[in-house]
Amino acid sequence: MNFRKIVSGVGIVSIIFSTALIFSSCTPKITEEQMLKLKELYKQEKSLNDGISKAQMDKKKVEGELNSRKAELKKCQDDKAFIQDKLSKWPNSWPDYTPETEVK
Repeated sequence: MNFRKIVSGVGIVSIIFSTALIFSSCTPKITEEQMLKLKELYKQEKSLNDGISKAQMDKKKVEGELNSRKAELKKCQDDKAFIQDKLSKWPNSWPDYTPETEVK
């Protein structure tokens, strides 16, 4: 019985000692290579974010141009429909105008 207590005590102490040794040997320092890589990644992130914002601005510009062109198209289609309507009623395109009422 006494032997078991001694073995378990020694086992617990050795586990605690090895765990402390493992944790103390790992330093949380960043190396120069890691720091350079981190700086490079930050530069890439900034570059990519700038590219994304530029692309979004270009997209808004193109959408504005597209909406402008659609408005022009709508106006042209309305004008075309008006002219076609008047041509279909030819020669009486203007019903409130009669050539007989002209003053000579």
